[in-house]
Amino acid sequence: MVPLDIRNRQEVMSAISGIKPAVVIHTAAVVNVDYCEEHPEEAWDTNVTGTENVALSAKEAGARLIYISTDSVFDGEKGMYAETDTPHPVNTYGRSKLEGEGKVQKCLPDALIVRTAFYGWSPNQSNRPSLSEWVVTNLRQGKILNMFTDVFFSPIFTSNLSAVITELYDKDGTGIYHVGGRERCSKFAFGQAIAAAFGLDESLIRPCSIADAGLKAPRPKDISLDVAKVAGVLKNRLLDVKEGIALFKAAQDLRMVPG
Repeated sequence: MVPLDIRNRQEVMSAISGIKPAVVIHTAAVVNVDYCEEHPEEAWDTNVTGTENVALSAKEAGARLIYISTDSVFDGEKGMYAETDTPHPVNTYGRSKLEGEGKVQKCLPDALIVRTAFYGWSPNQSNRPSLSEWVVTNLRQGKILNMFTDVFFSPIFTSNLSAVITELYDKDGTGIYHVGGRERCSKFAFGQAIAAAFGLDESLIRPCSIADAGLKAPRPKDISLDVAKVAGVLKNRLLDVKEGIALFKAAQDLRMVPG
């Protein structure tokens, strides 16, 4: 582990030049949507300036760059977005990630940009839990969860995403790819699928609308992804919701996650 602050260009340059990697997979970001809305300068410093620092350092080291972007670059008005659709983010987080894409493309035109929405187990319990972890933890505690029936996405389990990224790297993939699960679903349906897979009480998950949530930052309603482009070049198969969650459950035992 080499801790560094991606907002510090010299620190990033020094770390990457010292390691001399063949590839840099850039995942670091401020991702809490409401926090980004309340702290736009911090979001910009990390998600834009930090990304530019990583891209410049990768270029200097002669490394290939894979930038993990987000489905939140879209406004959610239509869903099933293809790579040819024009981004139109509705919040600071989405705008910062889209600007990060621009920094990458300007610095390294042959970089690989992956727009995605992934879930899985956090490396340690002090991290902010993913949506999937949040569902499991709260259901095990018998808590009622209100989950949106009118917000849609294309969730992909981390191991499936990793396999796809590795294959795209091996195939010298460049440009923008949408990488999600092969099934569009609502947050409510996603929660119910997790409950069913883990043998937890599905009745604790209550349907609700995002309009009633009182969130600080605006959210796009349907940012499901059209994955036809990436599916057309892969040997690895994109999983549906049930298949991905089955792997998520199996990974609990492999990683010795409590529960």
